[in-house]
Amino acid sequence: MIFSSLTFVVFFIGLLGVVALARGTRMRQLALLVASYVFYGAWDARFCLLILASSLWSWGFGLALSNATERSRRRLFLVLSLLADLGLLAYFKYANFFLDSFYALLGMEPNRVLDITLPVGISFFTFQTMSYTIDLYRKRIPVCRDVFKFTLFVAFFPQLVAGPIVRAAEFLPQLEKPVALRHPDMVRGAQVFLLGLLQKVLVADNLSFFVDPVFADPTLYNTMTLWSALAAYSLQIFCDFSGYSLMAIGVGRVMGFELPVNFRTPYLSKSITEFWRRWHISLSTWLRDYLYISLGGNRKGRLRTDVNLMITMILGGLWHGAGWNFVLWGTFHGLGLMVHKHWKQLEFTTNWAPVNQSLYSVLAWSGTLLFTCLLWVPFRCVDFPTTLQFLAGLFSVQEGIVWLHQPSLLLVAAMAFWHALHAMKSDMVNWIPADRLNAFRPLFVLGMLTLALLLFAPLEATPFIYFQF
Repeated sequence: MIFSSLTFVVFFIGLLGVVALARGTRMRQLALLVASYVFYGAWDARFCLLILASSLWSWGFGLALSNATERSRRRLFLVLSLLADLGLLAYFKYANFFLDSFYALLGMEPNRVLDITLPVGISFFTFQTMSYTIDLYRKRIPVCRDVFKFTLFVAFFPQLVAGPIVRAAEFLPQLEKPVALRHPDMVRGAQVFLLGLLQKVLVADNLSFFVDPVFADPTLYNTMTLWSALAAYSLQIFCDFSGYSLMAIGVGRVMGFELPVNFRTPYLSKSITEFWRRWHISLSTWLRDYLYISLGGNRKGRLRTDVNLMITMILGGLWHGAGWNFVLWGTFHGLGLMVHKHWKQLEFTTNWAPVNQSLYSVLAWSGTLLFTCLLWVPFRCVDFPTTLQFLAGLFSVQEGIVWLHQPSLLLVAAMAFWHALHAMKSDMVNWIPADRLNAFRPLFVLGMLTLALLLFAPLEATPFIYFQF
């Protein structure tokens, strides 16, 4: 069930009606839990048992960990819980990848003994349950003794299949409050949802008509077309994922729940470190808090810090998908973070400062943008040979089909203008969402955006890119 589909609209309106008619917070929470499992089961009902089992063992291990007094027993329960979660993830997401890699290492043809269907959103809900048990072990949150509330925390449908990754400390306290449909929340949430819908269907889905053919066989197209397609995909992946996050946040807000912000104009970053503070924030902070810091962070010397960064980003690449292209993508992001950290250390120790700060900022921004966009090539290409072909075409005078898809170029220009408004901190970017729709400007902008949606949105809803992760 896709947010941008008519099926979801009918489902959500029906859910709001049930919540409005239900009496008492417990009954409304029950409605949300049932709706969450219906939402998830729309992809494959069998996997409802999987997410239920993941919820129950994480809740049970959390209780055992909380009740244990000896540190060794607490650690044992933590390890068992993490092994269960990671084992689930390893089997469904990485078993075929490791088997294929093993066969390739032996020079044999891949033999798919395991016919495994990847459960949608498994990377997201396993990270949520893992963060819960780790936070319990670190004594940063109280244990949840209510299995009903914990199951709703794991399965809450707006962010279930593609984030943002919500932590127990952010969500469980909200379940202690009455579930209520309030007019300000509904107005604000609907606007945020609309903004996400526009990013998804008006920008990302329309860009796919240009991006998909070019990335399928880059040898057919000339250099200028390849650069145009790379720019288009860089915006497509942003608008698709940021759009989903906004829609999830908006749906949650309509029902009175606050979900964390997941994107903050990442293409305005002036360093790769800043990029990861703005891109997929719920994942980058998860990797920092539960992996990088657990490995030692920057507390054990420069070499160990570099190693920790590389391990974190390589595993972050693998989190996105079971393939060597994702390992390559994560590795180069790790190298970028390492280089930037050493550069900042050099600035600090030598008191170096650029002669022209404005020029330095422009160079830092353009270099970061070029670096992140080039790394979208292995992220998007189906395999390593196609990645090499695409990169070779970018940096050589390659002949081929000249295809400058005008609608895509217009969308790229429009999004560039939108980023420029953010960079200039223009008041125009704050016209919506508005808390009150009793002024002309927000109503006019909402009307124009809705009209654009009706005129230019593709007829069929397409899955979000991050569903595959």
